[in-house]
Amino acid sequence: MLTIAFLLFFYYVIPVEVEGVVETKAINGRMSGNTGATILLNRQVPGEPWILVEDKDFEQFFSPEDRNVFINDSLHEQMDMKYVSIDYIVSIQVSSDDPVNDVRKGQTYAYYASREDFNMAEIGDTVRYRVSRFEDYRIEEILESSNRRGIVR
Repeated sequence: MLTIAFLLFFYYVIPVEVEGVVETKAINGRMSGNTGATILLNRQVPGEPWILVEDKDFEQFFSPEDRNVFINDSLHEQMDMKYVSIDYIVSIQVSSDDPVNDVRKGQTYAYYASREDFNMAEIGDTVRYRVSRFEDYRIEEILESSNRRGIVR
């Protein structure tokens, strides 16, 4: 019995790190009554703007030349006034397995992320991150992000 308890403890204590390439980012908002809406989508599309703003209240914050979404405190507060909750989502094509979420190498998976990690991950970045064993579908922390500016964090 003690062995089983130790193994369970060991399982939850040892972090799982995954690597992959950021493909898309999105922000979803939930209104009262549990109605969801996409606020914006950030993806790489040749010849088109990379940021598609679905909620017209927030169009003014982005230009067609912008490549990667960054949400500062002020913009977050404005979204927070309109929506009951806000979800930051980062879709990553994994280059190593994610056993916690049953994602295999080569698959793309959409993870919930903190605003800080959402801002750190840019389209095309290779990221190394820790996934949460306690909350499904969530990046616990981006440990490293390599992009055109070099390695971050």
